[in-house]
Amino acid sequence: MEKLPNLVRKYVFDHFLEKSVPPVLEQIMNKFELSRADAFDVLKQLEAARHLALLKGTQRILMAWPFSSIATPFHVKVDNKGSYFANCAWDSIAFHVMLGNDVVVKSFCHHCGEDVKIELGNQKVASAHPSSVLVYFAIPAARWWDDMITTCSNNMTFFSSKGHLQEWLQAGHDEGGEAVTIEKMLKLSVSIYKAKMNIDYARPAKADLSAYFETIGLRGDFWKL
Repeated sequence: MEKLPNLVRKYVFDHFLEKSVPPVLEQIMNKFELSRADAFDVLKQLEAARHLALLKGTQRILMAWPFSSIATPFHVKVDNKGSYFANCAWDSIAFHVMLGNDVVVKSFCHHCGEDVKIELGNQKVASAHPSSVLVYFAIPAARWWDDMITTCSNNMTFFSSKGHLQEWLQAGHDEGGEAVTIEKMLKLSVSIYKAKMNIDYARPAKADLSAYFETIGLRGDFWKL
């Protein structure tokens, strides 16, 4: 029999997928016949296990990666499913890996605000505008979970070109980040997102994730966990 946190995690993800919003605590209470305290305790367990993030100071779900409960610059249309907001550039790409359906990502260049549109299908980039679009990671991997809300909200973004990224850096916004192609982002997403909709999903161990980074060419101090 599945453990309660697994069942609640799956319910949260299924609800996001069907409704484009997370369930509220009362729905979890009713679904699993839990008291408010017990339902909230399960959500806190899921947050500690890095399956979701709660809105600070509340009992409400803010993020269940890749789903966002609030509007963001990362909009995702999933074929035969629905429309969603992702938490960051990475999460918007990860929808395709997680669900397998064709996906259209609409976002913006973090530097100039230019429209970005990426179409994904069959684990490949079907089209991208601009064709030179990149995902920029401003924070090293070892620090992602220091404050994942900040990491996702502000530091995993699209840039329309290397030129615009350089202009951004020269303006003194960041130093020492890493830019990754959309193709590489699809590969990166497999290790964490491929099985997310499974009832028994578990996040990969740090050692396994580090080894996977190596296999896809993400090496050096920036990618060390």
